[in-house]
Amino acid sequence: MRPQDLARALGYGGLTWLLHALVMNNDGVWGLQRYLGWWPLPLAIGCLAVALRQLQVVATSATMAVAGIVLLLVGSSGGFFLVFESVFTLVLWGGARVSRAAEHGSLVLTALLTIVMYFVTGSAAISVTLALVAAMVLMMPAQWAGNLRHARELAASEARTAAAMDEAAAARSAAQAAEHERMLVTERTTMAREVHDVLSARLAAIALQSGAALNAPQNPALAARAMDEIRAQSVNGIEELNTMIRMLHRGTPLAPAGSLGDVPALLQTYSGSGLRVAYRNELPGRGSTLDAVTQATIYRTINESLVNFAKHAPESELSLSLVPRDGSVLFSASNPVAAGSPGGAAGGHGTGTGLRGMRARSAELGGSFRISTANNAFAVSMSLPTGHRPPAAAPGEPALPLGHAPAQLNEGTT
Repeated sequence: MRPQDLARALGYGGLTWLLHALVMNNDGVWGLQRYLGWWPLPLAIGCLAVALRQLQVVATSATMAVAGIVLLLVGSSGGFFLVFESVFTLVLWGGARVSRAAEHGSLVLTALLTIVMYFVTGSAAISVTLALVAAMVLMMPAQWAGNLRHARELAASEARTAAAMDEAAAARSAAQAAEHERMLVTERTTMAREVHDVLSARLAAIALQSGAALNAPQNPALAARAMDEIRAQSVNGIEELNTMIRMLHRGTPLAPAGSLGDVPALLQTYSGSGLRVAYRNELPGRGSTLDAVTQATIYRTINESLVNFAKHAPESELSLSLVPRDGSVLFSASNPVAAGSPGGAAGGHGTGTGLRGMRARSAELGGSFRISTANNAFAVSMSLPTGHRPPAAAPGEPALPLGHAPAQLNEGTT
């Protein structure tokens, strides 16, 4: 029982008592006016149904209607209140079908009462009077409750729409946050790979040259060349780091750097320190017709292979090859691994960052990457499609640098 329903029931009871106190009653029908003294009983039943109308709308509305009709038949004007409330409750709180039926039924019942009254009395005045009373008691509460119901349904619909929009906005915000985080992770991973490639290549070259100089203290010429190479590698490494830092600040893309034409100079840096490296390039035109991104990827992969070879298997021999195969470029790097050796050209007890970088670069170009340790040899192979063209950077995603290579030298075999 809701407090407002109880207040409504008490109000109807009070108004009916006031009408009886003022002797404002209507005429009873069919000799039922002698039962007017029993009016408190049907009124109490009807008011109780009003107070409990939320428990069972149809049953309480029917109770109100019966109690109201009984009061009208015995001559109590309070019956109008209960009939009014019966229609109002059905339209406002009933189910969708019940509400529509009550709303349409009030119109039909008003018309039928008017027609029947005219045929019974033959008086147009009485018929019109009854039509007005029926409209006030039946049609008015139906229209009033219908408007309230429509307003309530509209408010509920707008609330659901607002909730759906809030959920959609939250979902978009979460998706944007996830995409932003994914972009950050991708950029951090790519930058970590680039920094690793730059530092590992330069520091490995510096370590090799300094080792060569220390192992030949009686050869001033070799020491001088080693110091020149160390200085060149240091300067180039600093410049590459500064370039990447400037790119991060500005957010401007850098063109891919490093080509197959730079490979001989790179090999000379390592072979000049005593490492044994064999390089074979069977590509048409030495690979000069490949696009810049593919050449830069191969250059970086050769660079990383040399670094890992110098770190993990410097006593063996590294074989590098580039051959065309079915519309792709096949790069291979392999070196023998002695029993008990910690690893091969790209293996050993390192962190695996270099291998992950190779695999990521090949995947970015739609290629494949494979590692093999069979037959006491460590080998990596990478296949890249020759028709690759670098995709345009998405809006808001700056292209990341591929670094810089040494000065270009003539192609050859080391």
